[in-house]
Amino acid sequence: MDPGPNADEGRRMAALAAVLLRGGRPLTAERFAAVADSLAPFGAESCEWRSGPVGLVRKSDGIFTPEDEFDRQPAAIEGGGVLLFDGFLHHRGEAAAALGIDPHEAAGQADSALFARAWERWGEDAALRVDGEFAVLLWDAGRRALTAVCSPFMSPPLYFAMNRRRVLAASAPRGIFAFGDLSRRLNDRFLADRLVVLNDADPRCTFYEDVHALSPGEVLTVSCDDPEGDCIRRYYDLRERIEPVRLPRTEDYIEAGAELLRRAVKGAMRAAETPAVLLSGGFDSTSMAVTALEIAGEDAGALPLISFTGCPEPGWDGRSAGGVMCDESVAVRALARKYPALDARFVRAEGLDADYLQQRMIELAEHPMRNAFALHWPHECRRLARAAGRRTVLTGYIGGQVLNYHGLERLPALLRRGRLLTLLRELPALPRGRYSRRSSLFNHVIAPLLPDRLYGIVRKWRTGDPFLWSAHSAIHPDYARAMRVEERACRQGFLYSGVKGYASCREARLQRLLSPADSMHMTGFGRSTRLALRTIHGVVDRDPFSDRRLTEWGLGLPDEQFLDHGRSKLLVRRMMAGRLPDEILSAPPGLQAADWHLRTTRALPRIRETLLRWCEDPGVAGRIDLDRLLRVVDTWPKRTPICPADHPEYRLAWHGLDRALVTGRFIRWVESGTME
Repeated sequence: MDPGPNADEGRRMAALAAVLLRGGRPLTAERFAAVADSLAPFGAESCEWRSGPVGLVRKSDGIFTPEDEFDRQPAAIEGGGVLLFDGFLHHRGEAAAALGIDPHEAAGQADSALFARAWERWGEDAALRVDGEFAVLLWDAGRRALTAVCSPFMSPPLYFAMNRRRVLAASAPRGIFAFGDLSRRLNDRFLADRLVVLNDADPRCTFYEDVHALSPGEVLTVSCDDPEGDCIRRYYDLRERIEPVRLPRTEDYIEAGAELLRRAVKGAMRAAETPAVLLSGGFDSTSMAVTALEIAGEDAGALPLISFTGCPEPGWDGRSAGGVMCDESVAVRALARKYPALDARFVRAEGLDADYLQQRMIELAEHPMRNAFALHWPHECRRLARAAGRRTVLTGYIGGQVLNYHGLERLPALLRRGRLLTLLRELPALPRGRYSRRSSLFNHVIAPLLPDRLYGIVRKWRTGDPFLWSAHSAIHPDYARAMRVEERACRQGFLYSGVKGYASCREARLQRLLSPADSMHMTGFGRSTRLALRTIHGVVDRDPFSDRRLTEWGLGLPDEQFLDHGRSKLLVRRMMAGRLPDEILSAPPGLQAADWHLRTTRALPRIRETLLRWCEDPGVAGRIDLDRLLRVVDTWPKRTPICPADHPEYRLAWHGLDRALVTGRFIRWVESGTME
């Protein structure tokens, strides 16, 4: 159900690109125009600057903050430099005060101008001295050097490719390939790892040979005259920024957490109009929404606060794995009753198949998305937000790793330290769901402390299969062997990733925030997924939980602030006591896109035809086990499968089919220019 190629006409965002020719060779207008034109899907307004061997371009469209109307780029830098900026600054008032800029003067300056002044004052340290989500390209005429910067914690995507003749950088790979001397070639090792959801040790790897990703917290500096002087430097490391938080009283933790959350939400709400909220029934988005309601209530005309909640489509059979909340509208309706200023809207996305807009997403993100069959409701929520006049939406994607953390890794830590009585007191917090108490005890308490090899033996004894991916990945076995997936997994220590837990709350949260495979926003390709969503719908999303101070503070909290006396997610429960209704405070975890079986069933004939066509394509058939997928499609269960009794390949049907389809379409797009 993809719309035509012009479905996103007039709904664009922003993208950057830079070209630097070594040795001072002049950059021709034709080569520069090819790069600039390749970014046309991201913006109708073009800002282009070219001088001698270097060229910078920014494509943009739309006013998303009150200050965007003053945006004039490129921004000039003292000494003959120019700077292009894409992104958003948090806490502008603090940055302006540190720069000695009068608040009235700062109100008439765009984020790009403030960052340019910060760069003049502090150089590369500017990226640490101001908060925000940004990508920057800067040409230093005096040093004849090009610098690319990604903001410390979250940032827009930025890719680069360089050799001794030229340097290319762009917000999307298309800006690199448009230069004309590099063709799209799949990085098979990386592709194989993603098919099995293996965490890659190198966050700079991409799906393309010779194209790399600059991670948040990194700065790339390249010289026009001396390639030996090129360097990539990590100027921000979240692990090194965490300081233990120890406060005298429980009330102090509650007050500090509430104040940091309020500050983060207020900063994220700086927009041309009151943002909407993507609202689930969990603690992350509801605590954010309550805070946003309080802030909006201080500004006449800022209410009501519109929210959008994804719900199962009518006709869904209601089956789930158990212990989860599949229809979050019940919890959100309770919140709306408590807060009449909340205009809660429920999005069932009726008629949209599981792979809705998947082809357009691949074209824009230029990679296969994770959870590809769960994007129908984010698409529809953003479409409705734009229709309601909202171009900014607040999300709570990473809140579960900051304030709303379950704290279960405290259990193996207690066992390791021999605190058995305290461990017994905390065991009631173990999740049950579809697992027995014994299985939950093993998975969450014992398994994290076992060496990998011993855990593998135990897992094989319990399940008959020591490898996690064989159940849910459709990677072709020959391809997995040729790419040495198992060997690399063992070397990286992620052979049992996703099953064996962590023995430390902090390490578990850091891994989920920072690993390329697990991350939605940090180092992973979720940054390009976000860019694609913005481009299609003309809506930007901001996650207040990504505020650096809030995240660093949350990661420094002691484990007992999250789990104590058998109660999990304790801090946010205390913070929201009396502010959230009981329907949310006592609700189980939510499961979004619970109606995946219904939406996939509707598309099965088309999916089967696609798989059959791919059998004639060696590029897909050699990488994906199409025979296995066709068997799943031909024996598709009539109801949502949640256990082997429903279907022996229920994990592959649930998690593997979507990953295989989006990967197959991506392979076809790269190697033959078509997706079906």
